[in-house]
Amino acid sequence: MIPAVTEDITSSYGSDNGVYVPVIEGSVSDDNSEDNGNGDGEGDSSISDCESVTSGSRIVEVEQTSSFGLIGMVKVDVSDKLHEIIGKKFVARLGYYGIDAEIECIHRNLFDFSEIAQARFSSFRMFANSVEKKNGGDANVKFAWFGGSKGEIVNIVVHGFGCHNIRNAGSFGHGIVLSADHSPLESVDAAIVDEDGIKHILLCRVSMGKSEVVNRGSTQCYPSSDEFQSGVDDLVSPKKIIIWSSQMNTHILPEFVVSFKTLTSIDRPVRVEKPVSPWIPIPNLLAVLSKILAPKAMEEIAQFRRSYLERKICRRDMIKGIREVTGDRLLLAVLKDFTKQRRSNRVD
Repeated sequence: MIPAVTEDITSSYGSDNGVYVPVIEGSVSDDNSEDNGNGDGEGDSSISDCESVTSGSRIVEVEQTSSFGLIGMVKVDVSDKLHEIIGKKFVARLGYYGIDAEIECIHRNLFDFSEIAQARFSSFRMFANSVEKKNGGDANVKFAWFGGSKGEIVNIVVHGFGCHNIRNAGSFGHGIVLSADHSPLESVDAAIVDEDGIKHILLCRVSMGKSEVVNRGSTQCYPSSDEFQSGVDDLVSPKKIIIWSSQMNTHILPEFVVSFKTLTSIDRPVRVEKPVSPWIPIPNLLAVLSKILAPKAMEEIAQFRRSYLERKICRRDMIKGIREVTGDRLLLAVLKDFTKQRRSNRVD
């Protein structure tokens, strides 16, 4: 279930090293409200000229118009743990590519400064709950980045995503393409410097549900079947997340605006460690699966393998057949375990 804004939400942010972000805690409500603890966050808030917002254990006073120039956006204090986690992780990720970045400020979307904002949040929550039910209790909500000009970012926060934002889709179908939280580089590259030499990038919550691979050059504009709700460039370690145009304002929630300066060129060549690709030889995969799956399932997989060796089907069809038998969740777990072993063996 997707909690209301007033609840303490803890979502994975850069899960590769166990860093988590307490996304939002606290509501925007009248100081004299007698029902501050109901926690449902739906329609009980009343707006005053100056609102109290809870961020972790700290209370800050928020003017209706933030320094970003938008009603409903609050500047996160630099001493706030939220600012530290988001800022530090963002800078570290860019540093991996040799880009020195400096955080100017981070703004948070409160969502309950207007009825439209509340409706936008409620819509995201409603659809995420629907995706959750469809996928056996997992809406697969992740964080992802989207870069653009300051004006574009402002319009998205105020009005939502529009057809002109699909320009980032490039050759990955007709939808909004975001960068996975651990790989912000392409969204950073898409961000345009404003008149003060500052770039702006959105950190969004995305209800991904079950993802399918969308290959480069695809003209896809909606899920290939009712089974999927989003697209990715890679199932094991996606860098691109594709949300189709019909779902761009129900499955994406623009939650933070990170304003920053890059102190080195993005085009600067950098030597980085070559990552180990998530890959496993078929014989190794069959050996692992034989310890997990029932004999009947293994016979189905073996048949796909034989058909491939006899050139009755192509490799893609063999892999597709194996995925249908095992399910993506189990297959990804096996791939990740094998990849970790490869990294360990390479270090040793």
